[in-house]
Amino acid sequence: MTTSTKYRILHELGGGGMGRIFKGLLVGQAGFQRPVVIKRLRYSSDQNLLRLFVQEARRYAVLDHENIGRIFDFENVAGEMSIIMEYIDGWSLVDYLEAHRRLGRIPDVEMTVFIVSRICRALQYVFERAAMVHRDVSPSNVMMSREGTVKLIDFGIATRCGTKDVHLTGKPAYMAPEMILERRVDHRSDIFSLGVVFYEMLTLSRLFQAPRADDTLARILDDEQASPRRLNPAVPEAVEAIVQRALMRDPDERYVSAAEMGVACEHHLYDKGYGPTNLTLKQHLGRLFAVDAAVIPDENPTPAAVRAPENEMGKMKINMGLYHDQAAVVTQISRDRRPQCARRIRVRSRIAE
Repeated sequence: MTTSTKYRILHELGGGGMGRIFKGLLVGQAGFQRPVVIKRLRYSSDQNLLRLFVQEARRYAVLDHENIGRIFDFENVAGEMSIIMEYIDGWSLVDYLEAHRRLGRIPDVEMTVFIVSRICRALQYVFERAAMVHRDVSPSNVMMSREGTVKLIDFGIATRCGTKDVHLTGKPAYMAPEMILERRVDHRSDIFSLGVVFYEMLTLSRLFQAPRADDTLARILDDEQASPRRLNPAVPEAVEAIVQRALMRDPDERYVSAAEMGVACEHHLYDKGYGPTNLTLKQHLGRLFAVDAAVIPDENPTPAAVRAPENEMGKMKINMGLYHDQAAVVTQISRDRRPQCARRIRVRSRIAE
C-alpha cells in the first residue's frame, strides 16, 4: 500500500486503549500547510481492530456540521492507516471546568445553556444524517474553539440507533440507565448523558460521584432526581426543568429528540430578545483562560459544597478521545440488575485491546 507524503506527523497529543492521536500537518504546493489531527491504531497488525477502525472512518465521513469535529481523509501515513481529522485550536470542556475549579467559580449559567444547545444541534444532526448514537457524550468529547464554536468529537464507539451490545461501552459516570440494564442504546441515551454533563456544568459537581465503577452505576439506577439548584441557587427553575427532563430514567419521559431539548434551551436563551452567540463564547473563553493563566482568585469563590472532591473519577474515565491520554475500557455488568434492587452491581472492567 502506497504511503501518503502529504501528511507529516509533528508530535503525539494523547491516545487510548486502541488509538494514538497526533498533531500533524497537511503539506501542499507552494509552502501550503494546514494543521490536522492524525489518529492511528495502537496495534495496527490486529485485523479485527483494523476493521473497526475502517468502520469508524466510514461512519465519521458522512458527518459535516459546524458543531462536529470533521474528518478530512483516511490515508496511509508513515506506513499505518490513519484517520485525518480537523485540528481544533481551543479547549475541551474538561479544560473549561477545571479552569473554573481552579478559580473557584461556577460557570456562567447562560453560557452553559448555550454550549448545551450547540451539543444538541450536533446530536440531532448525527441522528438525522446517519441514525447514529454517539454513546460517549462527556466533557472530554466536547471542544470549544478559540472562535467560540462548540464541537462534539470522537465517534470511535458510536453505533446505530437501537443497537444492543454484548458489552457495555463508555464512561460509567455518563451512561444512561438503559445502557446498564439492557445494553441497549438509542438517541435518547445521548440525551441522558448530555443531561449529566449539563448538571456538572451548572454545579461543578459530578452527578454520579463514587470511588468505584459499580457504585457509580448503582447511583445512576437508584439516586433521587437531581436538583442543580440545591448546589447552585443561581440556576433558573426553567433551566433546572430542562436538566431534570433529560435525566429521567425512563427514556420515554425524556425529550423525544436532541432537537426538542435544544429548542427548550434556545427558548430560555432568546425569548427575551437577545442571548449568547459564538462571538459571546469566544470573548468569554478568552477572558476565562487569560484569568486562569494569571491565577487570579475570584471575588465570589465557589462554596465548598460545590467544589469537586479531590478524588474525582479521573481514573474511571473511559475514553478514546482526541486529546486525552486515557484507556478505552469496556465495562461488563450483570444483566439482572433492576432499579428496585438494593444489592451491589458486580462490575468487571478491562482495558479494551
